Amino acid sequence: MARSGAACEHSLAHCGLLELKAPVMKKIITLVLLLTTLPAWSQAWIRYAQTESATLYFDSLRTRKMGDTAFVWDLHDLNTPAVDATGRTYRSIMHATEYQCRIRQRRVLSILLHNEPMAKGASVEIVSSADWTATPPDTLAGELFNHICE
Repeated sequence: MARSGAACEHSLAHCGLLELKAPVMKKIITLVLLLTTLPAWSQAWIRYAQTESATLYFDSLRTRKMGDTAFVWDLHDLNTPAVDATGRTYRSIMHATEYQCRIRQRRVLSILLHNEPMAKGASVEIVSSADWTATPPDTLAGELFNHICE
């Protein structure tokens, strides 16, 4: 099920979040472990966009590019607290995102909701089953693509 980049920017309701089968979960867990191998103090957040509701960063130290595929942590630091479907309040969202650079597509693999700004504090992980979506150049996802893939 294709999702538009705009619908998934700050809302979990439109991101295609579902339970995944064991083989896919193993790949995602491996990816998450790869992306989290650096200690928290070594994160290097690079600001790439600003919206009315959030400042967007990517972690330059945990970005990995292997051939045509790139993996990145994308942080949305919210200006005001938000509430998820279960009533939990969060202040920042981290997306583990995979890019296919040659064909300008991306998919969100995992989402972490943090109760403090800049991905601090307690977090709740949500596994995403988002399909591959196009990454047009004139979108927020396109801005991040330019930093990661070009």
